[in-house]
Amino acid sequence: MESTQTSTLEATVRSAQQGAESAQRELIVAYQRRVAGFVYAVTGRSDCVEDLCQLVFIKMVRALPGLQSPAQFEAWLFRMARNVCIDHLRRERLRRIFVPFAAEHSEVAEPVGAVDSEELDALRHALSRLRPAERALLALAQEGRSQVEMAEITGTSVVVVKARLYRARERLREFYQPKNTHES
Repeated sequence: MESTQTSTLEATVRSAQQGAESAQRELIVAYQRRVAGFVYAVTGRSDCVEDLCQLVFIKMVRALPGLQSPAQFEAWLFRMARNVCIDHLRRERLRRIFVPFAAEHSEVAEPVGAVDSEELDALRHALSRLRPAERALLALAQEGRSQVEMAEITGTSVVVVKARLYRARERLREFYQPKNTHES
């Protein structure tokens, strides 16, 4: 990010920290698409993106006064989004374990007009087999984040990010390859 953009973002964050609704709204508008893409990448489900994004931004507004360094806003926001997604996936897993599964819940309708190619379906299936933390790292990499930024967002070191990203990519390759390529 350029120096001018960074200082503008920091000024907006400081204003939002002081309770300026226009600054809070500006941050939400500036990050809503990226956060939504990140949430979708981590959860793999479009039906919960709006609700989870709303939760991320509510948490953001409530926690902004406690943010020590406005320069760290972006990493802080994506760490919050990651945590919201992982909490959601944990709740869903528990719900599936403890709530009886009825026949009417077995099929969730696809959005009208959505046609996926076989390859896109295969990629989605492969991504769904990864752990949420692996999907989150791949989403950050896809977004063009540096390994330093990914380390800040995940609260780990760059070395850990490199290793986890490598393993996530390897697992994705393993799950994405057609079955007949292994039979040689």
